Amino acid sequence: MTGADTLGYHLCASPANGRVGNEGMNRVAVSAAVGVAVATVAFALPFFGLQLSPAIMMTAAAALSLGAASSILTSALMAKPPAKGRADLMSQRLASSGLITKFPKDALSLSIRPETRPELLDAVKNPDKYTKDIVVWLRGGKEEKFNPVVLRQLFTALSRRENFQHVILTARNDEFIGYIPAAYARTDFCGPNAEGRITRYVVDVFTDQANSVNLREILGGAGKTDVISDSADVADAIKRMAGGFKRLIVLHNGYHRKPVGFVDFNELMSGALTGTVPKPLGLAADLRRSA
Repeated sequence: MTGADTLGYHLCASPANGRVGNEGMNRVAVSAAVGVAVATVAFALPFFGLQLSPAIMMTAAAALSLGAASSILTSALMAKPPAKGRADLMSQRLASSGLITKFPKDALSLSIRPETRPELLDAVKNPDKYTKDIVVWLRGGKEEKFNPVVLRQLFTALSRRENFQHVILTARNDEFIGYIPAAYARTDFCGPNAEGRITRYVVDVFTDQANSVNLREILGGAGKTDVISDSADVADAIKRMAGGFKRLIVLHNGYHRKPVGFVDFNELMSGALTGTVPKPLGLAADLRRSA
């Protein structure tokens, strides 16, 4: 059995390739033939006008290596599935596009109201008991206002928790009105002028929901109108973002009581240009970048 035959056999019978089918064997046979041809040409060239020498022997070894590499490369190219067209991705629904960074369903949801005392929360008193992702839901209204000093205590207690992921603002009827990345809350809601920032981005938003537009000032923040339905097409999301939106909160079927995640400008643009779904960056990396 020649080197090329051995290579073809291992490519075909390797456990990583599963069962051996006619299509797979044909691909390997063609790729092996290409490898043999490349090796033959590369091996023969030094013999024209040259004496057999150690240099020729080294060339022969290099030729065989080149032939094997060509065989593997050809097989990989023939097995590669055709890339999805950009038009296909643009017409996909967001729900099935893979572009949504979803809020964790099994997270520890901390429901915080204006009367909530942070020091009484078990997640604050016994943080080591909770290893799931943490999502803070601020539930307020016009009548009862959050106290910036109390909220600062809450975010200070959560600031050292790497699993603290999101802050979602909802009205009394659980209607979505704003989003703040935890990366911002764990720093700017705890440091100098924390009460002033909490007033602008939380208290004022509940006082008048039109103020939720201020949340766009936060990297990764989003207001009440920065939303899109998961039933919308990717093309619709790109049109919205072309108007200046950097992040859109995705609502299930457009229902404001069901935020399911978010989409970012960079992810959508990458998908539109390449016709492929970008590999998720990972939530932790995204939040560190937003800090």
